[in-house]
Amino acid sequence: MLTWRDALDILAVATVFYYLYVLIAESRALNLVRGLLVYLLVWFVASRMGLNSLAWLLGNAATLGVFALIVVFQPELRGALERIGRGRLQRQPLADAQLNELVRAVERLSALRYGALIAIERHTPLGEFAATGENIDARLSARLLESLFFNKTPLHDGGAILRGDRVLAAGCVFPLSEKQEKYLGTRHKAAIGLSEVSDALVIVVSEERGTLRLADGGRLSPPLQPVELRERIREGLQIATPTLADARFRLWRPKEEREG
Repeated sequence: MLTWRDALDILAVATVFYYLYVLIAESRALNLVRGLLVYLLVWFVASRMGLNSLAWLLGNAATLGVFALIVVFQPELRGALERIGRGRLQRQPLADAQLNELVRAVERLSALRYGALIAIERHTPLGEFAATGENIDARLSARLLESLFFNKTPLHDGGAILRGDRVLAAGCVFPLSEKQEKYLGTRHKAAIGLSEVSDALVIVVSEERGTLRLADGGRLSPPLQPVELRERIREGLQIATPTLADARFRLWRPKEEREG
């Protein structure tokens, strides 16, 4: 007779398998799981049919294979555990005014063909990547970002990290994605790589074409217009769309306040 404990047990097991599938979906680990299922099926059939040599070989190979898989798929395992432990608390996001400053900066960098790499921190702390660069901890502004990525400055080759309405660090080293698309440059691979190991939104400005793209969840968007980029960031950070009253307030601020 099925009791409530049995039903709870079945539900818990189903939930575990569902989240395991979500964690490995759309990654190379999914092909690994399929291969493991085939491996286990062959091992089971060999054991049941009395093929002792084959069963012994597969059994011993499995012991060594576990350690090999841990080494080979260390990035995927780290990313999966990080997503499991990721909290839902989010730091103060960009306000609409700071978002406009950010988009204004990348639009200007795009027009000047200055390459740029800007990560917007969400739930996952990016402190370990910020430590690879220079601490800035300054209020976000278009002028600051343009200065950081001007091609004569020492920090222009690295990435900048934004935390809330502040530039946390610049000249940072981001992990490169292992995706093999030949058309991707180093900046684009770094943008995808950071978005694979964290939930950051990463803006990349192409130095060659001046295109704007956004990496999120290991995926790189097609080239975006500044307006499209603003909307994608707003959606990703869940920034409320400014009201008409807010727009009027910004429009009718005194000249000296707007310039400040």
